[in-house]
Amino acid sequence: MEEIKKLLNEQSIQKISLVEKRPNIWRVIIPFFHEDGDMVEVFISPLGNSMYRISDFGMTLMRLSYYYDIDTPNKQKIFNLIISSYNIQIEKGTLFIDVEDSHIYPALLQFIGVVLKVCNMKIYKREIISSLFFEILDEFMQTKLSKFDLYKDFYPLEDLPEYKVDYCINHSKVPIFLFGVNNSSSARLTVISCLKFLLETIKFRSVVVLESLDCMGKNDQKRLLSVVDKVFPDYEEFEKNAEGYIERERKLLEL
Repeated sequence: MEEIKKLLNEQSIQKISLVEKRPNIWRVIIPFFHEDGDMVEVFISPLGNSMYRISDFGMTLMRLSYYYDIDTPNKQKIFNLIISSYNIQIEKGTLFIDVEDSHIYPALLQFIGVVLKVCNMKIYKREIISSLFFEILDEFMQTKLSKFDLYKDFYPLEDLPEYKVDYCINHSKVPIFLFGVNNSSSARLTVISCLKFLLETIKFRSVVVLESLDCMGKNDQKRLLSVVDKVFPDYEEFEKNAEGYIERERKLLEL
């Protein structure tokens, strides 16, 4: 214990305490706290050859499970992105990182930062969706909605490839044209495409998934709402309700 304490206090400007929890496993007492006031639980154990393991012994995912479940492929992808960005590994629910003694304090701070990010996944989920909107949308479409006779990059007007539909659903009947929109440019293109399809008397229902309501200006919002049949205001709303909505639409269109 004294060796670990010495390493930490040599590399940091704050006093750090250790409490032995089990033989060769010490809890680090350091003033980093969760939103509810509980101190972040982080542990250090020696591995030999000047190497140490910093871990949470499963406490992070246990805490997260009280109010948030990683129960979809997208949530799992976001979780993996958070931990892999900082070279954190996971084994049987335990997060950990193995480091040399000369980097133990920076690694400790990095690990605590990851723990706090994971415990606030709902917040970081929005940030990651913003940067990976179309990738996450595509993964959801290809997994959860593939049963609905799904076509990606569909061209209703074969001679006019500039009028593209991101996803066509239920193609054999009246199709549902689904568009992802993350800025004013994609909103305007969607409006132009839908108006063109209407002009060409194509039978279809239009659905738009927004990255968020504030991803475009008010005028573009108005144009979009006046043209398309259904707008999901953000990805989370779409993820939650898309399957039920499309199932209901499909049945109505087959009548």
